[in-house]
Amino acid sequence: MGCSKGARGASGLCIGHGGGQRCQKAGCNKGAESKTTFCKAHGGGKRCQHLGCTKSAEGKTDYCISHGGGRRCGFPEGCAKAARGKSGLCIKHGGGKRCRVEGCTRSAEGQAGLCISHGGGRRCQASECTKGAQGSTNYCKAHGGGKRCIFAGCTKGAEGSTPLCKAHGGGKRCMFDGGGICPKSVHGGTSFCVAHGGGKRCVVAGCTKSARGRTDCCVKHGGGKRCKCVGCEKSAQGSTDFCKAHGGGKRCSWGGGTCQKFARGKSGLCAAHNRLFRGLVVSTSSQTTTTTTTTDHSLAGVSAVSDCTDSIEERQKQMIPMQVLVPPSMKSLSFSNTETNNNRSGRNVFDFMVPEERVHGGALMSLLNGSLKQTFR
Repeated sequence: MGCSKGARGASGLCIGHGGGQRCQKAGCNKGAESKTTFCKAHGGGKRCQHLGCTKSAEGKTDYCISHGGGRRCGFPEGCAKAARGKSGLCIKHGGGKRCRVEGCTRSAEGQAGLCISHGGGRRCQASECTKGAQGSTNYCKAHGGGKRCIFAGCTKGAEGSTPLCKAHGGGKRCMFDGGGICPKSVHGGTSFCVAHGGGKRCVVAGCTKSARGRTDCCVKHGGGKRCKCVGCEKSAQGSTDFCKAHGGGKRCSWGGGTCQKFARGKSGLCAAHNRLFRGLVVSTSSQTTTTTTTTDHSLAGVSAVSDCTDSIEERQKQMIPMQVLVPPSMKSLSFSNTETNNNRSGRNVFDFMVPEERVHGGALMSLLNGSLKQTFR
């Protein structure tokens, strides 16, 4: 059928067409490696000599691709990555099979001759999902495929060769000013975060903002998801398909969703209800403080009454007259006249009731009022 490769064994076929010794793993039709009875994927052939590595050694070297084995990229400026295919270059510099879609420079995955973005490689098995499957799993990252973050309670996918997601420190970090300063993760194929120039930038002349999604522009210049309302050119908010004016983004959660205004920040409330909520919190805390203070004063007053009841005669001379307790603003002619009239009629001066909030020690005097009356009578 036009194959020029050498036949293996008595089958008269090359390894690619079923000749030679086959892998003994159930369901595997690949050729066995070297003097072993298994293919590379199932442990056959020469293994990597790096301590703890179980991968197969590449080519005539004693190490796997990850540990420096096999041919390396021949890029003129120097590249330490492994060469792919007959090109002598790594995937990043154009080696290996490329995507057949016109204008696409990405590497092809699987037998389809397409990159992952254009449908190549294994696809996610989740219903209605068209993304590529991650690693040896049958699902994409969003549906639980690939390596997961090992941080307790985290369900996100691990980044790169690290065991953690981006949020918990996984993946490559920003190399701004030599690295170790910016803790954010790198964006795109660059060595910097978005804030320090990483990732794809807006193609509009003079614009330094980052491009959004699969577009070539920032949000201001038409990049990213746009509102699907007819005639609207604004950007879509969050995971919705509409702008703020047409109902997109998070809405205010006040009153079980009765408010339809746009939510601000992490509170889940609009600006008006956020201010109202903060006012309620401040009011509640001040009322609690006032109640606690009043209770403390009342308890102190009750204690003082019990002490005065036990030895009222010994403390009469130590009691401060009421006139001293009244502030100057309340000492008027009417008070003096009332005091004179009361003395003439035989009434006690302590019958005069002083507002508790305006007089220092007013609460205590009110509590002592009855005991003092009985004493002076």
